[in-house]
Amino acid sequence: PAGDNTADRVGMIESAIDQGYNVIVMPGYAFGEAITETAPKFSDVKFIALDVSAGDLGEGFEVPANLYCAVYQEELCGYMAGYAAVKLGYKSLGFLGGMAVPAVVRYGYGFVQGANAAAADMGLTDVTINYIYGGQFFGDADITSVMDTWYAKGTEVVFACGGGIYTSAAEAAAKVGGKVIGVDVDQKGIIDGDYGDGMTVTSAMKGLGAAVKNGLDTVNAGDWSTIAGTNGNFGLEEGDYVGL
Repeated sequence: PAGDNTADRVGMIESAIDQGYNVIVMPGYAFGEAITETAPKFSDVKFIALDVSAGDLGEGFEVPANLYCAVYQEELCGYMAGYAAVKLGYKSLGFLGGMAVPAVVRYGYGFVQGANAAAADMGLTDVTINYIYGGQFFGDADITSVMDTWYAKGTEVVFACGGGIYTSAAEAAAKVGGKVIGVDVDQKGIIDGDYGDGMTVTSAMKGLGAAVKNGLDTVNAGDWSTIAGTNGNFGLEEGDYVGL
């Protein structure tokens, strides 16, 4: 879409349909309103929505048969990231979330619980975590300033969870040799490439590609009815949907 708004998202969806596309994949909760406007209107088009929950579609909206939503158990890979960080020897951690939407909150709570579990397993009583939401999905000078303070006071690694907000954590980390944990996908390439090799400890990943493949495979196999009008909640038991 040309802009970050519902009208532009609807416009692009309708443009794709006009061009003959009959399966449309949409990533992100921000597509919620666009989906409610288009999915019921174009019943012969199949919509696959990632990170779109019932709450994003609005109260009272009934998921139509041509829509499949996939959400993830982010608390699981968040837990893995927190557990791994402490096991790797980090004791002063930070969580920098973007907007406090459900997916980001799940990441954060899982991260705290994973770090706590590793500390308990190792008999540690001096593991600490700074925790904040930036209220946006991009870094800026104000958030970088907060990260500067964290790292200056001893924070060793920050789990930066929320779109481009990682840039603020990485900018601050680069000044003092700090570390960052990526989110959603393997961010090592972009973070290390832009801010210094070895900065990324790991990334808490969810299987965006796996969910798309699952949806498209059902279309190709003629099995759309098995997922039609549903909201899959993917974790470890369902396949390769969360990990480090």
